Amino acid sequence: MAGPFISVIRDIGRLCHDRAAARVPESDATLPTAMKLIAFVFTAALLLNSPAPARADESSKNAKIDEMMRLTHADRMITQMFEQMKNAVKSQMPKEGLSEEARKSAEETQAKVMDLIAARMSWDRMRPAFAKIYSETFSESEIDGIIGFYKSPAGQAMLEKMPLLIQKSMGVSQELMRDVGPEIERMVKEMKEKH
Repeated sequence: MAGPFISVIRDIGRLCHDRAAARVPESDATLPTAMKLIAFVFTAALLLNSPAPARADESSKNAKIDEMMRLTHADRMITQMFEQMKNAVKSQMPKEGLSEEARKSAEETQAKVMDLIAARMSWDRMRPAFAKIYSETFSESEIDGIIGFYKSPAGQAMLEKMPLLIQKSMGVSQELMRDVGPEIERMVKEMKEKH
């Protein structure tokens, strides 16, 4: 875009140089035309380099990111993932070998920790960070494509079935962790015995 402006500026420079070399009188009719051209070029350059178009582009992209997050129900997904995490943590709490007082204390502490995490990781607090990550990761045309997908029947099916997919995935992960748990405990015990 700057190419045509550079050539115009060069032409103006040549005109000014030629005028000075030829000592053309100030009353020459080309001087006002040259001044108007200079004013036009600088005005156009300022308009092209002003941050307003960038802000407009960024605003457009941010609006599309908001639409994408709305279409994907990102706020609900975060809430569902948190609830599943809470249930997973609760299921990992030892049920045997604790006195009633210790069990209640552990449950209270767990509830406080989960409340703290829920407050600090609420959607209202996470949304700006997610929007920034999406903006840095995806171009506006990619976001347009993602929005198009999520508006399609296949995209809607994916959104509808994603909670079930996450739930099943967490179940598989928990099962795998149960299998590896005793092995991890053995490794930790061996390390403690060495030191």
